[in-house]
Amino acid sequence: MVVNRLNGLEKLVLLVVEAAIELVPRGIRDHPAVRAYAAKRGKKPGEVLLDRSYHHAAMKKLANSEKRGRPDITHFILLESFGSPLNKRGLLETYVHTMNGHAIWANPETRLPRVYERFKGLIEKLYRNPIVEVDGKILLKLEEKSLEDLIMEIDPDIRILLSEGGKLMRWKELGELIISRKKPLVMVGGFPRGDFCEETIKNADEIVSIWPEPLEAWIVTSRVISIIEQALGFGEYTLGEAKSP
Repeated sequence: MVVNRLNGLEKLVLLVVEAAIELVPRGIRDHPAVRAYAAKRGKKPGEVLLDRSYHHAAMKKLANSEKRGRPDITHFILLESFGSPLNKRGLLETYVHTMNGHAIWANPETRLPRVYERFKGLIEKLYRNPIVEVDGKILLKLEEKSLEDLIMEIDPDIRILLSEGGKLMRWKELGELIISRKKPLVMVGGFPRGDFCEETIKNADEIVSIWPEPLEAWIVTSRVISIIEQALGFGEYTLGEAKSP
């Protein structure tokens, strides 16, 4: 049983912005580290995801290299969101928007690989075939789309960007703000360090911080989902009620 505190909330939309997910860019595909990694996986250099763990030396040549090559951040965020009670109750929809302009929609029912290397393989497959489908059901879809266009399609009634540089807000206040809307959009950065770009900032109505010190993106995600679940009254039941249908 969930206490009826929905107020107006129909669905929370979680959007990972500036996600550090991309195929190895053309300019470094001939680098020995890239070629060796791709060969080990039986793929061409342009068919594998850029990953700082393997391509650190090659990435020194890239612009904004400090923000790139971290697909693991998005992987952690998606595992946190998909495994949440909020998602299991059908109140969460999740998107990813990458730094190089790709939008990924993830079906809330998708069972993502827990192992990071398998997750990378799934996203690499998505770049080859932009729809991952099983038994007629679309699980993942990739499109080339600007952040602004994606947000226009989502059509939220409030756009909240979570940033350590934002206005520090009490958790209860944030939860009440979010559940007072029908379709709120919460944006979380999918990159390891650096600042949000101007396009991201201009697409936010509110820029909010939930802690006075920096937190990892997946920790922010888990806390915000938990804040919303508490605002909705999740968990306010007895053991007997929890077992009932």
